[in-house]
Amino acid sequence: MRAASAAEVERALADVDAWAPDLHPDDRYVTVADLVGSGLAGRVTSRLRGAPDRVGVSAVSMGVPSRLWSLTVVPAVRHGVVVDPAVLCARDDGGSVLLGVREARGHADVTADDVHAIVMAVLEPLVAALPLSPRLHWGNVAASLSAVPRVHGLRADEPLVADLLARAPLAGLLDGARRRTCCLFYLAPGAGLCGDCSLDHVPTATREKSV
Repeated sequence: MRAASAAEVERALADVDAWAPDLHPDDRYVTVADLVGSGLAGRVTSRLRGAPDRVGVSAVSMGVPSRLWSLTVVPAVRHGVVVDPAVLCARDDGGSVLLGVREARGHADVTADDVHAIVMAVLEPLVAALPLSPRLHWGNVAASLSAVPRVHGLRADEPLVADLLARAPLAGLLDGARRRTCCLFYLAPGAGLCGDCSLDHVPTATREKSV
């Protein structure tokens, strides 16, 4: 791994289609940790109109990683480049998260080890700060990572995705394409089970209390 030039970082990030970062963040942006600590989960819950608070909490550990993969896995596959997590920033619009990059700084010629270390530097504090089971949150992270090939249309990133999913704390949280944990989204009004849910049917009111 070596320091990437600003031009390399800019080119790699410009090639991100889904959840592309804001390359000119304004003063609404803060660190990811500060955004999560500012009541992000509550704002997500409000968007879901009547969902229990824990659904919003769970959604944070799905939404933030989904956007983070766009800035790590996709550029790593296409260009061998990953942005430096120290320059990441974030904001939300009523619970909808957008990541920004304050400076075109990053790493080039990255390996799977490098990508893992970079994303964990962001995600480990995030999961530690959120209530609910860490296993549920890491299940959300794993599920969002497994969707990268489909979301970004990159067959080439499947080996890197498989490598990252085999590492702690994500290892063992997916059974093929199916999760071993539930993200709780079925508790939102009008929602059903996700396509990769560990549950076979929506729990009864009695079972909901134990999920």
